[in-house]
Amino acid sequence: MNILITRLTLCSLLILACIVLPVSAQVYSVVVDSYKVTPPVLMPGEKGTVTVTIRSTAAGSQTSTVSYPESGFTASSATTTVFVPYIDSVILTEEEIRVLGGNGQFEGYVGPEQIIPLTFLIEAPDQSGLYFPDVLIRVRGGQSVKYPVPVNVNTQISVMRVPSLILQKDFPAMVKPGTTEKGLLSIRNHGQVRADNIHLVLHTSGLPIAPAGSSVFLIDHLDPGEAAAVNASLVVDRRAESQLVEVPLMVTYRLLDGTIGSQNESISLDIRGEAELGIAALETAPARVMQGESLDLTIRIENTGTGNAKSVSARVDLPFSGIKEAFLGTIKPGNDAPAVFTIDAGSPGMYHYQVEVTYTDDWGTKTFSRNLEMTVYRNYGPWIALVAILILAGGGYVAYRWWKGRRGAS
Repeated sequence: MNILITRLTLCSLLILACIVLPVSAQVYSVVVDSYKVTPPVLMPGEKGTVTVTIRSTAAGSQTSTVSYPESGFTASSATTTVFVPYIDSVILTEEEIRVLGGNGQFEGYVGPEQIIPLTFLIEAPDQSGLYFPDVLIRVRGGQSVKYPVPVNVNTQISVMRVPSLILQKDFPAMVKPGTTEKGLLSIRNHGQVRADNIHLVLHTSGLPIAPAGSSVFLIDHLDPGEAAAVNASLVVDRRAESQLVEVPLMVTYRLLDGTIGSQNESISLDIRGEAELGIAALETAPARVMQGESLDLTIRIENTGTGNAKSVSARVDLPFSGIKEAFLGTIKPGNDAPAVFTIDAGSPGMYHYQVEVTYTDDWGTKTFSRNLEMTVYRNYGPWIALVAILILAGGGYVAYRWWKGRRGAS
């Protein structure tokens, strides 16, 4: 009974150790960049169009960790999944404005920096006034959007136009810990009015990334259709783990009436550690390699990089018989592991050989090799035994002759 309980307990612990746990998740969605009503002022009962432009915000991500037992301890691996917003529906409400067409016209993914214009055919109500139908955007698994659009029906009220700033981030898709990455931030005004005093501010507090220089960039102004670009540099912490990091970027600008407009952006950096393998130690057992004897050659492989070295294997090209390949598994940063080769030494002499190590990390499969030396000494054991036997035999013969001669003299 106790044995059964023990086995059930071990199975339960193994199952719990292999559970995949989500480590982090981010909300992803879309935003309405701009809108346009044509004509700008409708007459009661007149038909017109409402055009809205949507784009995705920073793609969300989720990191999952799998834990599993390995060689007496618990190991783990992390997997990062990137999500792109999927639009289920885009609808313009018709509480007072009648929508004649356009609802449900779009469904699908909105990729990073992708801009999608959508046009709705509307009919103005019979009474004059300022109406605010909502654009409802339903995002599958993400944050949905509700955006009111002002529609002027035969009134003297003027709706202030605002700039529409589109930002593009040109940074490497994958970065390594301990490196400085340079990128370009390009911003264009797709609106119909000028944007003044534009500030771009990076917020890296609490992140494994810091600005390599200024974190605030200023653009004096952007007229409609005008663009500008600034250079930015980011330093990745050498101790950063493999993960997808969203660096918040706040964009603020001054409107025509003096008020401040703002929009939230982000820079996506996929941090991937890189393994760097080398030889930490080399030894043989026995220390003095003799001709014809078996020995254990141990080469300790160390990882001085920033990422795990996986599927590590090593081989030596010594011209001896025996086991000349070894599999080491995974070597974490700052650790080492022994590659042990059991071989039979050949003829005496100095041997130049090569050890070749193959491994994989987040950047692919890699190989490194080192040239080494081994001295094999001549084994004098059999000769020494033969000489000892001859000496003993000669001594015995001399002793016998002496004893014989003495006895004859007697």
